[in-house]
Formats: sequence, structure tokens, C-alpha cells
Amino acid sequence: MKKMLTMCLVMAGVAYFTACSNTSRSSGTNNEADLYKTWRLVEVNGETIDTTGIPKPLEFTFEQADSQFSGSAGCNRIFGKFTLTAPDNISFPGLAATRMACPDMSVEQKFLEASNKVNKWAIRQGMLVLSQNENALLRFKAK
Repeated sequence: MKKMLTMCLVMAGVAYFTACSNTSRSSGTNNEADLYKTWRLVEVNGETIDTTGIPKPLEFTFEQADSQFSGSAGCNRIFGKFTLTAPDNISFPGLAATRMACPDMSVEQKFLEASNKVNKWAIRQGMLVLSQNENALLRFKAK
């Protein structure tokens, strides 16, 4: 009987610690290595992006070397450097874009305006979320 009780307590302890360790991994701790890929925009300011009529996919590609990014805002190419500080802070000092004109620049304008406000990043459920403090501005899926 004592052996059975001891086994139950050991199993309960193992289950408890396993559950705790899984919770801490899924609690949103960012893994910087997950950032370094191409991310395609799916949402700006809570609105799903309608890509009809947009010449190129809206996306960011993050390169670990020299902390550079590049991509497309739909019509224009975007590029520059990004800065990561703390586990979840990000900024895009000097975000630059080419200056071509396209028939509808409204989505591109929203994308660029939101990008200039970003100060936080997180990867949640496989999506890259760029935010201003706790307000999600841009959501991307991995390409």
C-alpha cells in the first residue's frame, strides 16, 4: 500500500513539473532565432489585408547579419536596420522605402505608418505580431 501511495505521489509530481515547464515555454517568451525568416503581412491595425490589386506581397525579411531587414510594402521596396533590445522590444530606425507610384497606395500607407510605430514583437501561434506597447499593429505569417 505504501509503495502504491509513493508511486502515485511521484507520478503526480512528475505530471505537475511537466505541466509547469510546458506552461512557461508557451507563455510568450520570444526566441530570437524564430524571427529570422520572411514574414508575409496578413493584418494591419486589426483589419485583414485584401491583396487584390497589390502588385507584390507585403512582407518583411529579417536577416541576423548586421540586423537588417528588407521586403515589400506592396508597391515599393522597404529596407533598413532593426534593433532588438530586451526579450520583446524592436524598432526600425531609419526605415526606408523606394518611391514608386502605384494606383492604390492605401494599404501600403497603412503598413508603413504602423511599421514606424512598432516597439514590441512576439511570435504567437506561429504568427509574428508587431505592436506598439500592447496594441497589435501588424500580424504576419511565415512565408
